[in-house]
Amino acid sequence: MRRLTLTTSAGPMEYTITRRPRVTRRLHMELDNNGGLVVVAPRHWPVAYIDAMLSQNTSRVERFLTRARKHQIEAPRFACGELHYYLGKRYPLRIGLPARGRSGVSFNGEEIRVLAGAPDQDRVRSALESWYAKQAREVLGARLRKVANRAWWARDVDIPLKLRKMKRTWGNCSSKGVIKLNTHLVKAPLQLVDSVIAHELCHLREMNHGKAFYALLQNLNPNWREDRRRLRSEGGIYLL
Repeated sequence: MRRLTLTTSAGPMEYTITRRPRVTRRLHMELDNNGGLVVVAPRHWPVAYIDAMLSQNTSRVERFLTRARKHQIEAPRFACGELHYYLGKRYPLRIGLPARGRSGVSFNGEEIRVLAGAPDQDRVRSALESWYAKQAREVLGARLRKVANRAWWARDVDIPLKLRKMKRTWGNCSSKGVIKLNTHLVKAPLQLVDSVIAHELCHLREMNHGKAFYALLQNLNPNWREDRRRLRSEGGIYLL
């Protein structure tokens, strides 16, 4: 990554340029863990071109920073009463000692109960992450089958599904037809879960983001634009 300086109405502002294979056509902005600006640009864009684009759109950059920093949340804590996301809603943690050594996590629709032998934050975090991974296998697998049933090209196909904990990517589809989803996705509302799945299912037919791809996506999920906007604006809270 390369750090540069942009001149804005509020004075000089540092930013970092990074590249990612899936970013091929447009510039994206995001925050790093310290609230600094990260610009994600296509590989073939020269640094001078990126800087010129930002310099011509400083008001847009400032608006993004204001909104993004307002919504940036501290990393969740793993203590009793702390709120954690599951399927788009926040539930309090209830932490206790297990009876007869039976540790684990359960959910009753109102709270997430964690039973741990030594209920310190590290053990609670580990137990909760394992629970999220288990829920992801069940929920995301079921949603994949449900959305695939509405896609004529995927309805009768056995689609390999892999789950990974990823920092930025919600999902991808390999050239071999393997769909990979982020386990953090189980924290998001089902509408957004289904939207990510629909996007990856369309890649089974169209591996690029051309007109044919978006025609498939529009048919499968007419609300994909709004879903994409929501993921970009609030997705960070589910990645923690």
